[in-house]
Amino acid sequence: MENINLAVLWDMDGTILDTLELHYLTWKEAFSDRPTLFSRELFRANFGGNNRSTVPIYLGYEPDEAYYQHVVALKETLFREQLAEKTRLFPGIQNWFAYFAGLGARQAIASSAMLENISKVVDAFEIRRFFTALVPGEDLPSKPAPDIFLRAAQLLDTSPARCVVFEDSIHGINAAKAAGMVSVGVAGTTQFAPGDADFLLDDYTQDPTELTRAILALMNSRQAV
Repeated sequence: MENINLAVLWDMDGTILDTLELHYLTWKEAFSDRPTLFSRELFRANFGGNNRSTVPIYLGYEPDEAYYQHVVALKETLFREQLAEKTRLFPGIQNWFAYFAGLGARQAIASSAMLENISKVVDAFEIRRFFTALVPGEDLPSKPAPDIFLRAAQLLDTSPARCVVFEDSIHGINAAKAAGMVSVGVAGTTQFAPGDADFLLDDYTQDPTELTRAILALMNSRQAV
């Protein structure tokens, strides 16, 4: 396949690496000084949102700014300290990064995470070279708002119609749809139903060629309408 007009936007947590349990445990520790509504079920239901949107849900009330800054700083410090030891990239995903890079596709991580966390991941796992942009969602409306993905498309100088989003959450898939992008639901955090995303992907151990052809065909058909 020759060089193509394509941008690939990757969510991070739950999509390129398995951070679900570490996020849960570090939030639990950060909240240990006061009563909250925080539970594993509540956490899973809101996984993928940014801190501004999820902290009030976990607490059960809107915190004052001082406590918000304190608990987020504590949680994120705990997370980054344990990241390299307690998380891993999903098997095969580096082959997908390299495949798209070989096609000349531009790639970005577009995540609700803080920029410090995204930078820690790409450096700890030595994958920064694959990405033209790292797009944090901490100061943008949380998914399912499309803002994170639209910002990524802008930074990659690519039309949203030529972007494909890999996501593990229904909020992220809906954000991709709202942005006018092709969506790929990655199995793991969410049990996607047929039709939730344009395409479903079980894991990254398979060859990316067939799915890429299908993505490009869908993009071309939509643009032809």
